[in-house]
Amino acid sequence: MNTPVRQRMIFANKQELIYPLLKEVVAFIKKKLPGKAAQVVFKAKMIVSELLTNSIKHANDEFTIIELSANNETFIIKRIDNGKPFNLKGPDGERDVLQWPLTNSAETPIKIHADQLNGLFAHVVSPYSLKFHAINYTDEAVVFPDISEHYGLMIICRASDSFIYELDPASLKSTFTATIQLH
Repeated sequence: MNTPVRQRMIFANKQELIYPLLKEVVAFIKKKLPGKAAQVVFKAKMIVSELLTNSIKHANDEFTIIELSANNETFIIKRIDNGKPFNLKGPDGERDVLQWPLTNSAETPIKIHADQLNGLFAHVVSPYSLKFHAINYTDEAVVFPDISEHYGLMIICRASDSFIYELDPASLKSTFTATIQLH
């Protein structure tokens, strides 16, 4: 399957609709990736659950689009919505930390979440794109305040091999893309 196979689903941003959509995702995986289903299903369920939960909480729209794409090398999950652009609150809980277009240096990671075990950071890829990465903390002396608002992003980052956010400045569409490598 060198040519990607795709499926697009519309999610009505209601909690009771998460499970039915997860069943559709699992059915797609089992049908299109029969030899890789065991490897992909658990990760995909974690990623999609978190993306949909995030959508319910943050999308300023009635619907969210979920796109699935698979080929021999990758399984890709995209969440597209018209919600507010991704942002972080300052220490006061009110002020937005990120200003779009982003001017931060690509070398300087942006701390999104940290606790005693994990750190979630983003690097600026372009003025309208962030790439997330997670690290493990092994030093028990490392203590950061819990920013649990973005812990779901940590879960997605851990379950995927690549996790990117993009903002379309013209339409203000937000796209989160999680990629799972099919080794």
